Amino acid sequence: MTTREAGALVMSDARFSKDIRNWGAHARGEIPADWPLLFIVEGKGLLTTDGQTHRRLRLPVQRAISPRRVQALRPRIEAVTDRLLTELAAVPAGRETDLLSGFALPLPLEVICSLLGVPEEGALREELRELSAAAMNSEASVEEVQDTVGQRFPATLLALIGQKRARGDRDDLTMDLVTAMDEGELSEAEVIGNLVVTIIGGHETTANLICHAVTGLLTHPDTLAAARKRQEAGADGDNPWSEVVEEALRWESPSRNVMFRYATEDVAIGEDVVREGEAVLVPLPAIQRCPHAFPDPSPDVFAPGRADASRHIAFGVGPHRCPGASLARLEAEIALSRLFDAFPHLRLAATPAPRVPSLGINGYQKLPVHLG
Repeated sequence: MTTREAGALVMSDARFSKDIRNWGAHARGEIPADWPLLFIVEGKGLLTTDGQTHRRLRLPVQRAISPRRVQALRPRIEAVTDRLLTELAAVPAGRETDLLSGFALPLPLEVICSLLGVPEEGALREELRELSAAAMNSEASVEEVQDTVGQRFPATLLALIGQKRARGDRDDLTMDLVTAMDEGELSEAEVIGNLVVTIIGGHETTANLICHAVTGLLTHPDTLAAARKRQEAGADGDNPWSEVVEEALRWESPSRNVMFRYATEDVAIGEDVVREGEAVLVPLPAIQRCPHAFPDPSPDVFAPGRADASRHIAFGVGPHRCPGASLARLEAEIALSRLFDAFPHLRLAATPAPRVPSLGINGYQKLPVHLG
């Protein structure tokens, strides 16, 4: 069994639960009350539920991010992309700039806020960005996590819901969830939980995907040249950026670990056995560099178009697969094609790109580049 197969089994097999009640150490009182991640794994939402509960929580989100709705967002994604690229073009020649804060992060943040119906005016969008980053910071203190996850995030979202009710808003993801709550489908806590997951997953992971794809292309210039040549040729049905995105998802997963799965019985994985009640993390970046699962070329090589690229599990597998996968792909494809059209001589700066201190997020604090 390859590590990729082992990871897929843990993520999709019903014998591995996301419900903390199946974690033996937690049930025995062995997890300290001041463990910073406790408030996340004890929550009730898409990340911590199974079976019928998970299906009930997921359905309103799936309806809201339907293929039709995602495709309807294309003009909005293109417009935001073009505006951000115009702003980048104003950077003086030769000056180092941060591609993350200037492009890769604000693009999906604005798109997800549009989907949620967050007003463009005011500071709410930036506040949600700061709350998202704080919630995923594994170096935060217990008090900081409690304040962010338990107080500030819910209060901000409840205020947003109140504003939208007062305005009579209807056609957005936030109000789809509110309608589900009004009809008894979801509780208030479940609406807030779904919104938190959607905000974090809807922009952090996509920003990471864009940055990893840019890094892969700039450190493998032949692949960039090939993608641009195919784009310029413009053959019907040929989308080189789709292959770039799939390879970026495999080469450097936007998520660092899938948290947490608890064995509901003893489960054999290859020659090992996960005992009932044990907790398992799924380390996606390591799994997707497995030489047995991705042998040719070497998994460390960024190679769009590789035959096995689509076997990645960056978005999960089975019933817990990310419902926003199609939106992330569309945003990344548009972002990459237009970025390299606007800045064909883009290159990485000599300044290091520090990583985010997070157990869940596999991304950069900044991505220094020269636009060329």
